[in-house]
Amino acid sequence: MIGLTAGNLAAFADAHVVQKFDGSDVNTSTATFTVQDKWEVLWFSPRPISLTLLSADGTIITGIRGSFKGSFYQPKGGTYYIQLNSEHPEMKVPWHIVIAEVVNGAALSGPDANPMLSSPGDPNYAPPASVLAPGTVAQTAPGTNPNMPFAPQNAAQTMPAPTNIATAPAPPPTPPASPAPASGGKMTDDQARAVVLIVGDNAEGTGFLVKTADGPVVVTNIHVIANNPHLKVTTNSGAQVTLLSAKGASDRDLAMLAIQDANFNYLDLSTTISQTVQPGDEVITPGNSQGGEVMLNTAGKVLGIGPERIEFDNPIYHGNSGGPIFHTKSGKVLGVVTEAIKVVNSDDLDKASFASRNSAISGSMRYFGLRLDTVPSWIPIDMKRLQTESLFLDQFHKQSLCLDSFLNTPANNNNQGGNASSSDSDPNADIYKTDDKIMKANDNYNQQTSGADTAQDIQAARSLVFDLQGIADTDVDQIKNMNNFYTFDQERAQEEYAYRRALKDELDSISNNVDRLGRLPRTNSSN
Repeated sequence: MIGLTAGNLAAFADAHVVQKFDGSDVNTSTATFTVQDKWEVLWFSPRPISLTLLSADGTIITGIRGSFKGSFYQPKGGTYYIQLNSEHPEMKVPWHIVIAEVVNGAALSGPDANPMLSSPGDPNYAPPASVLAPGTVAQTAPGTNPNMPFAPQNAAQTMPAPTNIATAPAPPPTPPASPAPASGGKMTDDQARAVVLIVGDNAEGTGFLVKTADGPVVVTNIHVIANNPHLKVTTNSGAQVTLLSAKGASDRDLAMLAIQDANFNYLDLSTTISQTVQPGDEVITPGNSQGGEVMLNTAGKVLGIGPERIEFDNPIYHGNSGGPIFHTKSGKVLGVVTEAIKVVNSDDLDKASFASRNSAISGSMRYFGLRLDTVPSWIPIDMKRLQTESLFLDQFHKQSLCLDSFLNTPANNNNQGGNASSSDSDPNADIYKTDDKIMKANDNYNQQTSGADTAQDIQAARSLVFDLQGIADTDVDQIKNMNNFYTFDQERAQEEYAYRRALKDELDSISNNVDRLGRLPRTNSSN
């Protein structure tokens, strides 16, 4: 139990606790709750969770990504629910949410909120007594609340509404949805013709045609068109699509390419995902698998839905990026196929969870797409600038990989001998051999130490580190300046800068470590 202690009642002097929610399922939603003007959400979890606040009709109000605890203030009352998600939905994680009405209008965020959330990891933690007024425990049965995208897993303890505040009327019931196609459905011929092939100089991918308020567009991933000039877009019937301009999502890997309409077929985008889609629903992911320029339809099901991403179990391949996640029940697109991530069992807990028959992760790969309905804004893209920016980021990343592999390749892959190559398990282990600057610095070391004594060896190694530090400093000023990048690339630029900074710190440490200096050079690096 995670919650509010009785000793924290003073912090609620100007607030009414309306509702509390507790649970351990991190891919679920709370029951709906009704609040008056000026209210606050407070939460805690021992692992980072994402919260999305939605109105009763499924409209997204706000969200918090990957936080252990916190609060957010809302000045407007109404009927709402909260959707919870985690990057590890297969793990049971205890969480606690409090909904509090603020009578005097002052938000409880900040220092005043901190003592209201107590962690079971604290040494002096004890299960707290509830501060709620006596009430009943209500359980909403799965499927009985039309306003909830997922059936709640936990009892929601409620308190009677304060007698001095009128209770808001319940929202009208959601109209029944139109009959959906039976499970095992497929795309119609017209819908299939709305999926397109995207081919450039360096890569191939997928896209699909939709109509927007600004006109017809091809939707795909930014990484499909980035560093991939001379794009050619064709329908699966061979008709060429003329591109006019481009936009990118401000916060994720999504692109919209404005096109010249030529009586194409178009797909519909879902705008009610939180209301109409549930885990287990069937989806199809048509795409240019393995860049074969042949559309293959792969069937599967939705595993989970987050504020930005959708996880599904349809296998995807190179060339599928940018394709639609097609929901067979509604006949609409939920999102864009984006990436596959290999499951890494890094510790005993992960291994045990993966082996459990109850694990939501059933294979070594996880597949994700990005939602279109929650994009905050779209920004114009200059394609030449995008190509230049993408090439710079790719080259900067490769330089970092080369430094990392040179500094950290296991001993059995350098001058200390051994028959096994670390490249058998790590494809980047020998990538430093492709970097001319690193190879030149290492060759200079080898020349300086030929027949040298120990002191000369150490001095030569220090010179090698000095050369590597110069390589590590290359383009760092450019990567630090966020004005050099579109907003959708800024997170990647920050990650690349952090990676390079860690390598610079490692080089600084090596320069003061004689033992490490002696192991650094590669006398057989040209092999």
